[in-house]
Amino acid sequence: MKLKLILLASVFALGFAFTANAGSVVDSDSDLVPDAYDNCTDVANGPNDSDNQSDTNTDGFGNACDPDYDNNGATTTTDFTVFLDAFTGSSPNADTDHDGNGATTTTDFTTFLNFFQNGNAGAGPSGLSCQGTIPCIP
Repeated sequence: MKLKLILLASVFALGFAFTANAGSVVDSDSDLVPDAYDNCTDVANGPNDSDNQSDTNTDGFGNACDPDYDNNGATTTTDFTVFLDAFTGSSPNADTDHDGNGATTTTDFTTFLNFFQNGNAGAGPSGLSCQGTIPCIP
């Protein structure tokens, strides 16, 4: 009986030691995708979201945070033209669907506008090491 108790205590202590040293996983946007594997670390786009890590232009930045459709590093009026063409239906473009609902709507425009007003920020941030390269294959 004592042997079983000692064995059980040893297994528990060993398991505790391994978990104590395992470290924590960072998930800044709480989307269930660790930042190191998340193509959009500040906007939730994980398994519970309809866009679930969608990156239609394969640049390493998820559609949820990538209104830089021409991949020049800035969200400008050129990108707005692409968005407008998709919004009006004259030239559908999956890159402009930021919420993953299959259409370019006013909700997607909010994402575009936030980046455009933020000093023409490009896209991201992304935790993928290949971000900004096409194709980004993590």
